Amino acid sequence: MLKLKPKYRLPFWGSTASFAGLAVLMISTNPIDKVIYAVVFFVLALVFMVSLGHLLVRIQIGEVSTKNRYRVVAVSLIILTLLMFRSAQSLNWVDAVILLLISFGLVFYISRRS
Repeated sequence: MLKLKPKYRLPFWGSTASFAGLAVLMISTNPIDKVIYAVVFFVLALVFMVSLGHLLVRIQIGEVSTKNRYRVVAVSLIILTLLMFRSAQSLNWVDAVILLLISFGLVFYISRRS
């Protein structure tokens, strides 16, 4: 049996459950039929990225500070936005550069703010 320290349990089970939900959703549904499947997919993807980010930060550093929490959420939102644009096939190189500049500004702002 897998023994986890109490501080690792919630992020581990959150990322495991959301990954399982993503896998079931991708196997059993077609987002072209109903748009709500795409919404559920992106919500589950956000939960997965945030919980996996928290787990990775806890493993590396030992605790999740406020600055690291903001960084995990910001990077997760940036990746999710890129995924949304890419899945809609509306991400050209100009939009990607603008999104990249906004992302760097957001991460820089978070590092200075906290």
